[in-house]
Formats: sequence, C-alpha cells, structure tokens
Amino acid sequence: MHAEYGLVVFDSTHEAIKTETLAKNNHFHARLIGTPGKIVAGCGLSLRFEMDDTNQLKKLLDNNNVSYKGFYHALRDGIKSSYTVIK
Repeated sequence: MHAEYGLVVFDSTHEAIKTETLAKNNHFHARLIGTPGKIVAGCGLSLRFEMDDTNQLKKLLDNNNVSYKGFYHALRDGIKSSYTVIK
C-alpha cells in the first residue's frame, strides 16, 4: 500500500486540537493522529492532511497565530514510512 500525505507537528496538545478545529471549519480534509515515533515532538498528536493543501493550510495557521513545530511530507510504502521536513 502506498500513501502520501502531510503532517503538522506540535509542541502542545492544545495547539493540535485548536488546529484540527480551525482546519475542519475551513473545509480541509484533516484529522489528528498520533505523532510517528520517527518524529521528535513535545506533543503526541499531529494533524494529517492532504499534500495539495500544504500552502493553504500553512497560511491559515500563520494568519491565526497557531504555534506548530513543523510541516512534514510523509510517504508510506507497505510497512516502510519516511518523513521529510517541508520548508
């Protein structure tokens, strides 16, 4: 199984929940998931979203003063997963 998606990683659970609500209210297809073990973060939650929405989601979070640790591009191929920071 091959999957490609984006992740927003947070240092705070509060910011993760706030972001999910903000994203859904703005019609993004996004949901909270557990932060993968390969990504070090202060919070155990990350927002999974569609890669095509990266720029719009980043702009939404920045415009609403949401504090996040980073955006990641995730690739899953079978049982192998890789994560790359999006700048």
